[in-house]
Amino acid sequence: MSTPLAQAQRVMSSYGLSTFYILGTIGNFLLICILVQRTHRQSSCSLYLLSATVVNFILIQCILPLGIYSADHNDPQNVILIWCKIRSYLFNGLLMLYRWYKMAACIDRAAMCSRHAWIRSFSNVSVAYRAILIITIVWLLIPIHLAVYFRIESGRCVPQSGDYARFFSAYSIIISGWSPPTVMAIFGFMAYKNLKKIRTQVMPQNTTGRINGDYPSNSTRRTINNRVFSKRDQQLILLLICEVMLYICTNLLYSINITYQAITSNDSKSTERIRIESFIAYFSTPFLIIINNCAPFYLYLIVSSKFRQDVKKFITCCHSGPVVQEQNNYPMNAKRTTITNRTL
Repeated sequence: MSTPLAQAQRVMSSYGLSTFYILGTIGNFLLICILVQRTHRQSSCSLYLLSATVVNFILIQCILPLGIYSADHNDPQNVILIWCKIRSYLFNGLLMLYRWYKMAACIDRAAMCSRHAWIRSFSNVSVAYRAILIITIVWLLIPIHLAVYFRIESGRCVPQSGDYARFFSAYSIIISGWSPPTVMAIFGFMAYKNLKKIRTQVMPQNTTGRINGDYPSNSTRRTINNRVFSKRDQQLILLLICEVMLYICTNLLYSINITYQAITSNDSKSTERIRIESFIAYFSTPFLIIINNCAPFYLYLIVSSKFRQDVKKFITCCHSGPVVQEQNNYPMNAKRTTITNRTL
């Protein structure tokens, strides 16, 4: 049974990870180009998504090439001690950055519709910049212990046996395994409830002023709790809900597996059982987990019509250049013309 599993793992590394690398590189590059535009940077949620996308791009470039190489060669992390330490630190740190940016985005969308003004104030661009800075510093520092205590033992890059191995099991279960999907699920559900309120319990607005960089028509502006929402806000909530569902589906096996490994760590295991568990561990991470880092661009294309329009306009601008029209200073309710950029 071990031979088919080994062959399956080689195929997954050679073809699966190669496909993820190509699609993830292209998708994240295009997504960065879209989200870096000024109109998107005026939304706090878009800033979190931009930060997560940059991390995804770096993670794919740092981790996947050697993962593909290991399909037909010895995995460098199991041979070279310095790479074992660096790879463990990078993989954990970048994944945690991605998870926390997504959690912050979910909290931002849930806060946006709160009845309380002080909670709504957290859905703010200046707050987003500070939160991104704090998250980045924290999750570049916390995983340093992996670079210190990871070792090559029995031909595998693993945490140092003993007290640190037990600490790392608890760290993985609580911090990496169950906390992110739990937080995302809670605030994603709150955002979903807010989306339903926006769609079913709101009044259309007749103003034509600019909100968060948008210039919506009368049919795309709505209010709830005296807060104005554009169609962009609604679709950002929908995108986050879809991302939370994808994250939970692709990370559930990882959370279950690390919990199982901690519970059975002292069991006597046969060689066959070890091989099966090794394959499940590989399938859960990096194979399934890396989907979250490669899929957002394509998920947005499927879910959001506004995003599809953004991509089409970006590609058109790349060929013909942006069409700039006259732009004058004006009061909120005055007519204006500007660069023909649209938002999500």
